Amino acid sequence: MNNLLYEISAEQLEDYKVQLHKKLFWLIIYKDKATCKNYPDVDINKYFLGLIKEISGFNKIMNYPVELLEIMNLLQAAYDECLSENFNYSIYRKLVFDAQALIDKISIEGRD
Repeated sequence: MNNLLYEISAEQLEDYKVQLHKKLFWLIIYKDKATCKNYPDVDINKYFLGLIKEISGFNKIMNYPVELLEIMNLLQAAYDECLSENFNYSIYRKLVFDAQALIDKISIEGRD
């Protein structure tokens, strides 16, 4: 895939999708009661916002595929849940996992 500033190979995209899966999984680890205590110095809000910003940049590079819009929508909902006074871990976890599932649908084809 080529755009005005970047050329992205299929291999690079696949590698980045693996990294993105891992980054989203940390959202689960940082909020899970059983694991969050192992990361007392992690600011989940800062991590979340940085990740959303990173995905927004990726969205631009990929020429705004619908899958990334869906991912960002799910992550925004997960972030809102994370900040909620009535936080529900099950809902939060499902939103993050649903976003993760969409990562594999991102494709280079038709993005030029």
